[in-house]
Amino acid sequence: MKREDSKVRPDEITFNTLIKGYSMNRDMENAFRVFEDMKSFGLKPNDVTYNSLIDTCVRSSDMDRAWTLFGEMQDNDIVPDNFTFSTLIKGIKSTKNPKKD
Repeated sequence: MKREDSKVRPDEITFNTLIKGYSMNRDMENAFRVFEDMKSFGLKPNDVTYNSLIDTCVRSSDMDRAWTLFGEMQDNDIVPDNFTFSTLIKGIKSTKNPKKD
């Protein structure tokens, strides 16, 4: 989605809903594409955005990327919440190398 192509201005909720939908289908490529689109619209990702992306990574068994997002979330002064931690714990439980994570 290109900013200049749209007469309707999507907001954070629009992008977060799309990311969550891709997460449910374990579609990391499109979830991260929407994340980049969100930023190109000048919108700031929030806790829901990061939690949905972390969930996408956990569902796709990509804990390295989940931890990278967790760090990025904190670097952007977004406070992790119970959903963040429970999603990461779910990922650790399902990983093949829980001591690493």
